[in-house]
Amino acid sequence: MKKKLIATLMLSTVVLTAGAPLSSVNADSTERQIAEQDSKIAAVKDEATQAQSQVEAVGTQVNALKEKQVSMKEEVEKLSNQQKEQSKQIQELNKNIQERSEALEAQARSAQTEGGATNYISALLDSKSLTDAIQKMTAMATVAGANKSMIEQQEADQKDIQDKLKDNQNKYAKVTRLQQDLESQADELATQEAQLKVAQLNYEAMITTEEGKKQELLSQKAEAERAAQAAAEAQRLAAEQSMVAQQEKANETSPSPVQPSTPDLGGGSEVTPPNPPAPPGPVGPPAPPPTPGNNPYPPGQCTAYVWERLGGNMPTYMGNAADWVVYANAGPAPGNIIVFPPGVQGADSFYGHVAVVEQVLGNGQVVISEGNFNGGWGSTRTVSTSGVYFINP
Repeated sequence: MKKKLIATLMLSTVVLTAGAPLSSVNADSTERQIAEQDSKIAAVKDEATQAQSQVEAVGTQVNALKEKQVSMKEEVEKLSNQQKEQSKQIQELNKNIQERSEALEAQARSAQTEGGATNYISALLDSKSLTDAIQKMTAMATVAGANKSMIEQQEADQKDIQDKLKDNQNKYAKVTRLQQDLESQADELATQEAQLKVAQLNYEAMITTEEGKKQELLSQKAEAERAAQAAAEAQRLAAEQSMVAQQEKANETSPSPVQPSTPDLGGGSEVTPPNPPAPPGPVGPPAPPPTPGNNPYPPGQCTAYVWERLGGNMPTYMGNAADWVVYANAGPAPGNIIVFPPGVQGADSFYGHVAVVEQVLGNGQVVISEGNFNGGWGSTRTVSTSGVYFINP
């Protein structure tokens, strides 16, 4: 009957571990997809950084253009002031020309109505002396010279007006051209800046989308792990029920064994029959090994072993082994604590399991040392890094 019981226990162990390869494959596939998603996010962030650099370069050009616009505006204002000043001068010249024209026209009318040439001769003939005649001739020559000078000034002013008008036209054309250039450059840079800003926003949207996809993969991974744990728990319960049923059937069909008499070894002591072999799984040893006096965890438990293995050089984590998942902060490395959620890789379906990483094999596996697993204390085994967590104490 004992052989049947042992065979049943071995069969239940096989059933419990049957779902592990598929779970590991699914976890590895999800991990690979997450790594690919991280690569995509990094690439998009790099492109976004380049777009930001281009935006900053355009911003530098915009600032330079603004400085140029300030300089051009000052030049435009200066040219405008010059135009205004020249306009005033032109108005003054026109006024002077108008006054001289009126004076010249008055003199011309006087000469025509009063006979200017006859008056000049009469004035000479009526002179009382030679000196008087010379004075009259000098006066008449002065008047004639003034008229001539007036006419010459009239011509000069008219020419000056034409020159100033032409200069004003040139300044106006220059101002117009500068303003058009400024507007064209400003529009072009504004377009580039807007396009690059749109590209930058698109990259940010892509980053958000890719990170959302990563979060979705992480959620899928967590859901798969929960499903794997539930499946493992269901398999464990089914194996236990099958084992109990087969044991009951064996008890019903087999006669009760006759207990042999215990030989007398002297002193009235008896030899205690050996304990039946312990079933595989996270069960405690018959006699918990000693732990340091300041060990805060129950003797013989996996948590107490981790404390002892690390020499107490770790924080006092609260809760059962499964509760230590909240302290996960690292990856697989020698000396780190490995945390098995309930049902993962043989861990207890309620309390979970913890151990210490002794060696990283580099192929998704690590060598651990542990206590209270299959009745061992300080025993080692090779486990997968899939579905577990790590703490750097």
